[in-house]
Amino acid sequence: MKIFKPFEVIREELEKAEECSRELLNSNVRLVLTAGGYILDSGGKRVRPGLTIISGKLVEAPLERLIPVATVMEYMHTATLLHDDIVDGAKLRRGRLSANEVFGNDVAVLVGDYMFAKAIYILAVYGGDKVLKVAAQTVQEMAEGELLQLEKIGDINLTEEEYFDIIYRKTASLLSTCCEVGGIVGEAREEERKALKNYGKFIGYAFQLVDDAFDYISDEKTIGKPAGNDIREGKVTYPLLSALKKATESEKERISQVLSTVEPTKEQIESVRQFAFEKGGVEETIKLAREYVERAKEVLNVFPESPLRKALFEIADFIVERTS
Repeated sequence: MKIFKPFEVIREELEKAEECSRELLNSNVRLVLTAGGYILDSGGKRVRPGLTIISGKLVEAPLERLIPVATVMEYMHTATLLHDDIVDGAKLRRGRLSANEVFGNDVAVLVGDYMFAKAIYILAVYGGDKVLKVAAQTVQEMAEGELLQLEKIGDINLTEEEYFDIIYRKTASLLSTCCEVGGIVGEAREEERKALKNYGKFIGYAFQLVDDAFDYISDEKTIGKPAGNDIREGKVTYPLLSALKKATESEKERISQVLSTVEPTKEQIESVRQFAFEKGGVEETIKLAREYVERAKEVLNVFPESPLRKALFEIADFIVERTS
C-alpha cells in the first residue's frame, strides 16, 4: 500500500484500516463487492481515515475503536463520490471510468446507499452516541450541499456567504467530522475537540478552493476530469465569483448566458475561463486557500509539538502545493 507522505507517522494504523475496509465490505450481494471494491481501488490518499486516526492518536484514543471509525469515514466519502458522479453525469473519476459509467446509475446509487448504511452501523457500534450524532448530521449536510448547489446553478448573483455554505456542506463538513470524531473517540477536552473540528473545516475550505481553481487552470490529464467542467455545468465557484465582483453589466450578462446554456461550446467555456483569469479570480482563490491553511495550522496550537501535529501541518500545506 502506497502511503501519503504525511501519513508515514501512522503507517501501521492506516494499513490496519485498509484491511478493515476489505473485511467490512463482506456482503453476499456480488454487486456490492464489485462496484464498492471498484471505487475503493480507484486510488486516493485515504485522507479521511488518515485524519481521523491522527486526530484520535493526538488524544490517545483506543485503537480498537478508532480504526473501525476511521475506516468507515472513507465509506462515507466513497458513497458521496458515487452519488456525486451520478448527479454530475460524470464519466471519469481519478482518471478512469466512473463507477456509474461502468456499472450503471442504478447500481452506483444503491451501492452508495449500502456504504452509508454500513458506515452508520459501524459508527454506532464503535463510536457511540456522540460520534453517531455528529456523523448523521454530516450526511444530512452533504446532501443539503448538493441540493443547494443545484438550486444555484447558473446564478451569477450567488453570494460569498452562499458559496461557503455550499462548500462547507459538500466538502468541509466531512473533513471536519473526521477530525472531530477522532477526538471524540479519544475523549478529548472541549478545547481540543473544537480545535480538531475547526482544523478540518479550514482545510476543507482550502481544499475546495484549490479544487475550484484547478477547474480553471488545469487539463483533464492533471485533474482526471474535463477542464472547465464547473463552467460546463453552470456552477459559480470562487474563481468566477471573485471575478464577477469586478465585472461590467455587459460582462455579467455574457457570463450568465454561457452558464445558462445546456451545452456550451469550447469557445464559450474558454471565454469564461479567460474572464476569471483576467479579473484575478483564480489568483484570489489560491490566495484565500493559503489563508485558510494558515488558520488551520493556528488552531492546532492547543496541542504540544509532536510528529502527529507536524503531520497535520504537512497535510494542510500539501493542499495548496498539490498539482492534482
